[in-house]
Amino acid sequence: MYKHHETSIENMKEHFRKHGAIALILVGSVAKGTERANSDLDGVVILTEEEYAKKEKNHTTTETVDGLCTYEGGYFDIKYMTKQYLKDLAERGSEPARNGFAKARILFCNDAEIEDLLLLIPVFQKTEKEEKLLSFYSDFWLNYHYFLKSCPIDGYMKMHSIVEIIYSIYRMILQENEILFDCNRRLEQQVESVSEKTAELVRLGRKLESSQNISDADIFVDKYNEITTYVPPEDLAIVLTRYSKDFQEWWRESRPNIKEW
Repeated sequence: MYKHHETSIENMKEHFRKHGAIALILVGSVAKGTERANSDLDGVVILTEEEYAKKEKNHTTTETVDGLCTYEGGYFDIKYMTKQYLKDLAERGSEPARNGFAKARILFCNDAEIEDLLLLIPVFQKTEKEEKLLSFYSDFWLNYHYFLKSCPIDGYMKMHSIVEIIYSIYRMILQENEILFDCNRRLEQQVESVSEKTAELVRLGRKLESSQNISDADIFVDKYNEITTYVPPEDLAIVLTRYSKDFQEWWRESRPNIKEW
């Protein structure tokens, strides 16, 4: 960790102690050890339900705090939560929400239960693995075999289908390797880091993004088929039904849209 981040963290702790926070948790790149010299400091501040309600009313459950970092351009990027919020995350949080607490570091805490809750959040949900694989495979199948290869599409729809093919395959790679999805910004980086074969897959994916050629899509899909161990359903009706549920009827389900699940 850079020295200026260390001194700025001390200022962060002092600031939120004065404002009556129950706990302060360091998250983001500095907590994960992937920071740059000019990275901001990401923090989660735990409040009482009453104080959080005030933040909600004022639309300030997320805010930046300037003027307290010891380096030029530095600031605190703060999200306010409650202990119940953390419990909800541990029980049913999305993958990006769970990943946000990977390597989280408690800076101070006045509630011992919070430390235990943090251990339950950044955990891959194995019970959801097969269902998610089916969902992402269904997304891949419709966009590759139907929209891209069977329909006369061009322009936006062609670009969209190619993005969905790449995205769904990358998400399947993460599921097969039981890795929590971080965010779209870091998706390629996550897939690249799995193995040399997946790094090559990302290289082919970037080529497909640029060319948008069906032949490059075929090469990309062939490479994925060399890597994957996932065995999709033989009954195509299962795949088509899942696609319909995920993209046309998802609003009827208790879980989020597949992209945020």
